[in-house]
Amino acid sequence: MQAPVFVQLLKKMQDSSHPFYPQLMIDGNGILHPRGMCFCFGSACHLRVLADLPTIGVGKNLHHVDGLTNSRVRELLEAEDNFNVDFIPLVGDSGNTLGAALHSSKGSFKPIFVSVGHRVSLASAVEVVKRTCKYRVPEPIRQVNNHILEIFK
Repeated sequence: MQAPVFVQLLKKMQDSSHPFYPQLMIDGNGILHPRGMCFCFGSACHLRVLADLPTIGVGKNLHHVDGLTNSRVRELLEAEDNFNVDFIPLVGDSGNTLGAALHSSKGSFKPIFVSVGHRVSLASAVEVVKRTCKYRVPEPIRQVNNHILEIFK
């Protein structure tokens, strides 16, 4: 599990009064996860239990959960009613809203998947993600991923 590593990093950030503490976005899922929202097994949910911080899950790929599949989400995104919207809520077969598919930047054809981790509404999570997207992936996550790639070159 990734969450214990995140908790160690957050503790380090808190101890050093890091300007980005608390970090809100996790490169992973919140309640939009195959193990279900009642167990909250996405990285963002797991971290919330351990750190009690507001968390948002941002997934680059869709987990097939509660009847939501890539083809079903693609149909929703391509539906005429949804043609000019930035995001669509992802409502599973159970009737629960598990997250949102978001076209995060102009020219982005492949959506990202935003879901609640803890102490934040889906509407707020979508707004935070939209405001931090310069490209497809939110800038904080993109910068971390780029930094990690540089380290391992």
